[in-house]
Amino acid sequence: MTAPLHALDRGGDGLPVVLLHAFPLDHRMWDDVVALLPADLRPIAVDLPGLGSPTVGEPSLERAVDGVLALLDDLGLDRAVVAGLSTGGYVATMLAGRAPERVAALALCDTTTVVGPPDEPDARQETARQLEGALGIAAVMDSVSDGLGPHAGPELAGRVAQMIEGQVPGDVAWVCRALAVRPDTTEALRAHPGPVLLLFGEHDTPTPPEQRLPELQAVRPDATSVVVPGSGHLTALEQPAAVADALAELAGRAS
Repeated sequence: MTAPLHALDRGGDGLPVVLLHAFPLDHRMWDDVVALLPADLRPIAVDLPGLGSPTVGEPSLERAVDGVLALLDDLGLDRAVVAGLSTGGYVATMLAGRAPERVAALALCDTTTVVGPPDEPDARQETARQLEGALGIAAVMDSVSDGLGPHAGPELAGRVAQMIEGQVPGDVAWVCRALAVRPDTTEALRAHPGPVLLLFGEHDTPTPPEQRLPELQAVRPDATSVVVPGSGHLTALEQPAAVADALAELAGRAS
């Protein structure tokens, strides 16, 4: 069974660009990028399962892949550019691995294809327990804001907090458990037949570009690489113009 995903679709006849957000935010993370994308593109900003869309079954990011493919089918779309930031990047690469014929181009923003350190699954499970306990959503309130760059002001931090506060703690716990068992997707990236964009914020601390960008470039030396000056982990919120420009360039290379 596949749970339907909520999505904001700008509509039109242009090349679809599916936008997958970071944990524990929602599709609104992409609002400023959507506003800046050219009119000949069709941005579709998705809420991932547990983060604005329903969950179904055992926790797994595969359910997000199921949902995106079902959404494309429902919209009558054969192919799309797929862009994911952080957790959205995990889902984007899994999607490219499962259904490469549906992914015209792949954008990986502030993310990685490798699994985390050995203690990460236990840490994710503990966060899930905290979400379901007395802490509630407070268990993840600092998980994103701590990764903002040095130029992010209180207004941006407030937008991030508002998105997190609107989430359902039990659903976010489901996502934590899905992240605890996420797979390595390096080979999916290597095999992707279309163009690839690798984009990082200069001051991204969860996925530092000095470490993660060379790793991904070694897998895809043909990829376009962009480091966004002044930005932290949430490039789509912190520097939306740079992200929109990079996505528009990538879409122009999609066949």
